[in-house]
Amino acid sequence: MFSAIVTGLRVTNWLNWIIAALLMVFFALLLANPEGFRDTIFSGFDAQTGARKEIRHYLYGVLALVPALALAVHFILTRLASLVRDTSAGAAFTERNARRLSTIGWALLAINVADLFYGWLSVRASEATGEYFGWSLSLTGWIAVPMLFVLAHVFREGTAKREDLEGTV
Repeated sequence: MFSAIVTGLRVTNWLNWIIAALLMVFFALLLANPEGFRDTIFSGFDAQTGARKEIRHYLYGVLALVPALALAVHFILTRLASLVRDTSAGAAFTERNARRLSTIGWALLAINVADLFYGWLSVRASEATGEYFGWSLSLTGWIAVPMLFVLAHVFREGTAKREDLEGTV
């Protein structure tokens, strides 16, 4: 079962990078505007109300988040796969796994900060255009971040206790 989880995490990581690459190609096409690509995308918005400009800024802001978010997701998925692999081998409480949990915590914090930026972009674009751009604050990620740091500390304590126990036997 552990090998299936690791395989699933690896496949998910590949999908993460494929989708990020496709979004960055879309971003490059918007910037380069070959054969009026950008004008075609934004043609459905009324140019006189300023909505086109706000939509463009919104889309550029969202697409600018893609590389950082893809990297953060990569950190989460690869560290989680390594953690599962070590756990399946019977070596869950190690300093290495504690560091992995801390890295996952920092990556999740980065995702949550990016989500706040996305929310700011969404609210700003919604106000300017009168359209709803769909964002709501999620507390789940903000609760998970300190939980991961506490869990990393628990793993460090477990590692120390395990080493003490091995030293006494």
